[in-house]
Formats: sequence, C-alpha cells, structure tokens
Amino acid sequence: MATEALAADHLSKWYGSRPALADVSFRIDRGESVAYLGPNGAGKTTTLKLLSGLTRPTSGFARVLGIDPSGERDRALVGVGTLLETPGVPPFLTGADLLSYCARVRGVPVRERPDAVRRATDGLVAAESLRHPFGSLSTGVARRTLLASVLIGDPEILLLDEPTMGLDPAARSDLRKILRDLVRRGKTILLSTHLLEDVQEVCDRVLFLRDGVLVGDEPVQPTAGPTAGGSVRTVRLRFATPVTPESFASLARPSLRVVWEDPRQVLVFFLGGDPEQAELVAQTVRAGLTLIGVAVPEPDLARRYLEKVGREEAT
Repeated sequence: MATEALAADHLSKWYGSRPALADVSFRIDRGESVAYLGPNGAGKTTTLKLLSGLTRPTSGFARVLGIDPSGERDRALVGVGTLLETPGVPPFLTGADLLSYCARVRGVPVRERPDAVRRATDGLVAAESLRHPFGSLSTGVARRTLLASVLIGDPEILLLDEPTMGLDPAARSDLRKILRDLVRRGKTILLSTHLLEDVQEVCDRVLFLRDGVLVGDEPVQPTAGPTAGGSVRTVRLRFATPVTPESFASLARPSLRVVWEDPRQVLVFFLGGDPEQAELVAQTVRAGLTLIGVAVPEPDLARRYLEKVGREEAT
C-alpha cells in the first residue's frame, strides 16, 4: 500500500499579479500529523483549497492519495474531511440538519445516517445542541459541530483550517484533546494554524510558510537536546568571563548537552525538572565558573517561528 497521503509538487497559485503560493513542495505520509504554520495571509488556506479541489493551481500539482483533486475531485476526496476557516452554514439549519446533509453528500446510505451522525458526534457535541439552529450556537459548540461534520463517514485524511479559531481557552483545550485522540486513531492530519499551542499539542511535524513560500519543514520537537528517558529542559547560562568546553568537564553526563551562543553564554539541555536545574546551577558555581545569569529561553518553536517567518506586520 502506498504511504503517501498528501503532496504538493511545485504548487503555485497566482491571483492576478500577486502570488498567494509560490513553488511549494511537500509530502505527508499516512498517519502523520503535520502543522502548516504561518501568519495570516501566508497562503495556508489557499493550499488547503488546492488540496480540496476548490481551486486550480496556476502551476504545479496537488495529490491526495496519489490523485490530482483538480482533475478528479470526487475520486481524490472520497476519504478526506475538510474544515475551512469560515464555512458558510445557513443560520436556520439545526446541527442535526447539517450533519444529515453531510452524510447524504458523503454517500452514506439513508438507513446508516443516524449511526454515522452518532459516531461523528460522540464525545464532541451533545445531542441536545444538535436540535438548535446553527446561528444560535455558541462559538465553541458551532466549531465542534463543524468538526463533527468533517468526521462523517470516518475519513482517513483531515484538512483542518484554524479549527480552534475564536474559542476560549477551555474550549481550545477540549478541541486539542479531541484532535490528539484522532491522531492516536491513525488519522492523517494537516492542521493549518498560526497558534503555536495547537502545533505543540497536536502535531509531530511543522511546515513553516511565509508570503506563499515554504521556508521550513522539520519536527515540532527538535533533536538538539537529549530526549530518551524523560522530558528535556533548556536553560540559558550567562557568565562574566568567557567559558570553554573544558570548563564544563566536571558537569559532563550523558543526559546533558551544552550549545554555545557566544563565548559568555550557553544553552544547556538536560533531562529533569526544577531539582535537576537547581543542581546544575549549584554544580556550575562549584566548578568556579563566573555565573551571573540563569534564564529559561522562550519555547523553541516560538524562536524557530520568529527566525523563519518573522513578526506579522500590523495592517
């Protein structure tokens, strides 16, 4: 069986003289959970529309399970569930109406539709909420209902565009747990977002997009520090005088790694928590090093995002 689930092959999309997407290539295998991370306007939604066959590329190709959705949309998307950022749902439709309609569109036989709706909403949307008009639902319940509509028919691949958009912290946390459960069930997920928390909690790999250009493809959790046997912590140590690798000889152990940022400042990766960090600082002082500062750097994903994508300009 082929392992490729989704692919972009030198994919470009122009609107007039403006490129929304420029020569983007990537591959996502079955069972992967991949984040598509970038600021608003980077081209994330455009990519999902191309993979969904909702628009045609100016050049290059998209593939879904090896099929070009712009040429054979129905065949390519038979196992795909797509949630775009702002889907238009008539406000007078109830949640039950919406899910029944989605089951019909996906070809679920009439007799099987109630069971298909129950499976899609289980643990996601309360039956009582499905009786209310969509326009009267809270943002959190509306987003859950939309995600349930994507799950009708148990698709293998999920294309999700800002699924936690507009949710309060508790609702975002609940929805991320649901997405993690889907990952554990073996779903292939391409999650378009600009929220680092979504990426860190749901995905294993991240594609960085800036101004329509793919500028990074790497694991969410870097391998710069040790990872086996416990959680990795990072601290930044600053010294009054230059330090050398030999200075840290007395601190050496398999679970510790030192990376120099400049002669007087290092990043130390180690396994453990607060007690291990306190012992590391104490050992550094006992070794006679002129320690003048200890800090926890910003999350690595945030640093990499700023390096690759930069700050979003106010408009």
